[in-house]
Amino acid sequence: MRVVYRGDFDGSVCAAMLFELGKCDDLVQYHPQDVQDGVVEITDQDIICNLPYHPDCNMWFDHHSSEIGQIDFIAIFAGTARIAPSAARLVYEYFKDDLASVDKYEQLVADADLVDGGFITVHQLAKPQGSTLLALLLDPRTGLGLYHDFAISNFQWSIQIPELLTRHSVEEILTMPDTQERVRRYFEIEDQAREFYAENSYLDGNVIVSDVRGKAVPAANRFLIYTLDGFTGGNISVRISDGKQGQFYTIAVAHSIVTSTSQVDAGLLCKDYRGGGHERAAACQVSIEDSDNVLKEIIEACKA
Repeated sequence: MRVVYRGDFDGSVCAAMLFELGKCDDLVQYHPQDVQDGVVEITDQDIICNLPYHPDCNMWFDHHSSEIGQIDFIAIFAGTARIAPSAARLVYEYFKDDLASVDKYEQLVADADLVDGGFITVHQLAKPQGSTLLALLLDPRTGLGLYHDFAISNFQWSIQIPELLTRHSVEEILTMPDTQERVRRYFEIEDQAREFYAENSYLDGNVIVSDVRGKAVPAANRFLIYTLDGFTGGNISVRISDGKQGQFYTIAVAHSIVTSTSQVDAGLLCKDYRGGGHERAAACQVSIEDSDNVLKEIIEACKA
C-alpha cells in the first residue's frame, strides 16, 4: 500500500501509524490543491491522509471542514472523515486496537491535535520543544523548504520522518544532524522574521493582514504574527504571498492563538475560492489578476 499525505506533522503522524501497522510500503507527499485539481494519480492501493478525497483510493482519512462541508460529500468509503483537531486523531481511533505502541501514538496524536488545530499557547511558541518544535519545522507554511543550503533537501528530510517516528522518540529525531540544521536555522532567523512581518502587516479592524507578495520571506512559524506588538488584538489573520514559481498567489486564513474569538470557518471560506482547510486554518490559490479583489473579499468576510 502507498500512503498519500501532506508532509506536515499531522500527515507524518498518520503515516507513522500506518507504517507501524504494515500498511505502508511507499510514501508520497502532495499539496491539497494537487488532489483537488486532479493532477495526482490515485489507485485502489492508496491510503489518503490529511488531503482531499479521491474516488479511486483504498482508504481516506481527513478532518477538514472544506471537504466535509461539501454538498456532494460522499457518505460511503473506507476510513473516516469528520471534523476533528487532526487527521492523525481519526487514523488513531480507527486503528487503535491494532497498534502495538498505543501510548506512544496517543501522545503523538495529542500533539498533532494541539498544533494542527491551532491550539498552541504563546508560552509553547516562545520556547518550542519536543513535538511542538518538530511540527513547526515540518509545517510547509514555516518556509524551510525555501532554503537550499541544507545537507539534504527539505523534501528528503521530511519524507523520512514517518518511518523515523516508528523507531525513535521525537527528542531523538530532533538531535539528528539533518534536523539540527533546521532547528538552528529556525532560531537564527526568528528576530529577522519578527521585523519582516511587523513591516509588512497591518491591522484592519479585527483582521491581521500580511502582504508579502514579491518579497524574500524569511522562514517563520505561522503563529508568530499573533504575538507581535500591535497585532495581539486581532482575532484572525489573512496572509497573501507568492505561489509556486510566481504563477499565482496564495491566501492563508487562520485564527489567532492570542485572541481566540473569531467565528469564521476558514476552511469553508477558502473553499469558496477553490481552496480548503479546517475551521481554524485554511488557504486558497488565486490568480494574479484576481488577487486584489479576492483579498478584499476575504478580509471583509473575516470581519463579519
